[in-house]
Amino acid sequence: MKSAFNPSKALESGSKAEIIDRIQQLVPPGSPEPQDPEILAALQTLTAQLIKAYQADGQLESEPFSDVRDRTIHLYAPAVSRKIKGKTILITGGEGCVGSFLIEKLLSLGATKIISADKARCHNPAENFPIFNREGAVTFYAADIRNFQALKHIFEVEKPQIVFHLAAQRQPGLAEIQIRETVTTSLLGCKHVIQLCEEYGAEHCIFSSTGKTSRYFTTEIYAASKKFAEWQFAKAAQEGDVTYGMVRFTHMLENSLFCEQMSKKAQQGKTVNVHAPHRYVTAQNLIEAVHLLLNSLVVSVPGRLKFVAVRNLGWPIETLEVALYKIMESGKNLPIYFQGLLPGYEEPFFLGQFDWNKPTDIHLLINVLEDPFRVVDDAGDMVSAELAPFSLRVLDKQVSNLETLIADPDFPEAQIKHALIAAEKEVIASSFAWSSARDLLKILQWGINPKKLQGYGTEIADYSEIIELLLQGICGRLDQEVLNSAGVTADEFDDLVESLSALDSIQAEVGYLRSVSRYLKAFLPTAQFTQKKSEAVAVRDAA
Repeated sequence: MKSAFNPSKALESGSKAEIIDRIQQLVPPGSPEPQDPEILAALQTLTAQLIKAYQADGQLESEPFSDVRDRTIHLYAPAVSRKIKGKTILITGGEGCVGSFLIEKLLSLGATKIISADKARCHNPAENFPIFNREGAVTFYAADIRNFQALKHIFEVEKPQIVFHLAAQRQPGLAEIQIRETVTTSLLGCKHVIQLCEEYGAEHCIFSSTGKTSRYFTTEIYAASKKFAEWQFAKAAQEGDVTYGMVRFTHMLENSLFCEQMSKKAQQGKTVNVHAPHRYVTAQNLIEAVHLLLNSLVVSVPGRLKFVAVRNLGWPIETLEVALYKIMESGKNLPIYFQGLLPGYEEPFFLGQFDWNKPTDIHLLINVLEDPFRVVDDAGDMVSAELAPFSLRVLDKQVSNLETLIADPDFPEAQIKHALIAAEKEVIASSFAWSSARDLLKILQWGINPKKLQGYGTEIADYSEIIELLLQGICGRLDQEVLNSAGVTADEFDDLVESLSALDSIQAEVGYLRSVSRYLKAFLPTAQFTQKKSEAVAVRDAA
């Protein structure tokens, strides 16, 4: 049955929200791409209206990422040149977008011997002795980092002194399909790189990670496997002889899947699909990425894993706005529809990610527990920080368990995901045990603020797993001093407990919080507690 649509009615309202709602009524999210000519015509009309509504708000006047494309960050070129002079440099994933540009930049800075190891040209990933060819100062090996013997052969022959580890799964959606490959690449691949760097006496090893790892907890394969990679490098930095560094990237414009897909569909005159409205991305460009990698050589220090990121990422850009601009750019009257969120992109944003006492100082790739380590570089456009502490013993145990499971080729991929998430929870629990109860309480309070959740269109049940982990870290550690230092009044604490009581899975923890609340009311009157809150806030602001 065709959906009724009245074009004249659509013209009556230019409201973005109303137009988006009508698009979703015509093609509910999760539906296949529309084929009905009448529906496509209606979508064309609505899309044109949506473009006008965005233009009325001052948007679509220029390419949404134009500011990002023009950005750069300072490169400490003399210091980098001194680091790489006369050294053999290995780049895993050297034939990817970032790896290829990194090679060009290294050559321009005076590098004379570069080794690339990439599975892109592998005919047989299991081959122990990878094929290679030399092109001037660069030797290209066909090798998969999951193949220890193949990677060991490269280290044995080339003896790299500097390693940039870029090889990884780069597509969150594909990671949910190729679960075993993604997990083994992050888990075993990183282990192999670290082991061989130590065995063959490398001086520096720089790892490229993702801003998605700043989430305290994630059920997405891409981000969860990357968190294990980060933890392994943090452990290696503390225990090994190599100096390790790390870079957190966000969405890479020159390697943007969704931008490529939208451009291709727009140029071909096809229907343009968008995951959902109100989905935003921060982005950076290739020059920034390579400068971060090279600068990490300079700022990394022995014994600690410091990660660097672009300091000013600018305002997040709505993916819908990008789609509309691509349609405008094509010069065609094309329809859009919202296909719904896909696995790998479904996770809602947790508001406790950032310190809302300092909203103007939030960095989107650094969470509250990492923020105390934040430092801005001398040039002012690069920021560094460190991971929150965690138990190395717990990490070893969980990595060992995962290795045993994924070594069995018959172990189902869906079960690999369950095992990965369960292991991740154990390491996160150890990190929360190291963290102060005050910080965890504030994270919890920010994360389940009812008004903000309503504004984001989510509810407390959407965050049940991270809430459980936070409560595990808090329970048994709350007292008057903790609540005072967190600046939480007795009434606010009661509201927090009441919000949490809606989750059936944490009733034991809620019982503990209620007992704390009863204690406060019995031994610390609300007026006195409010006064202590003011004192705590005053001390904080003075500091």
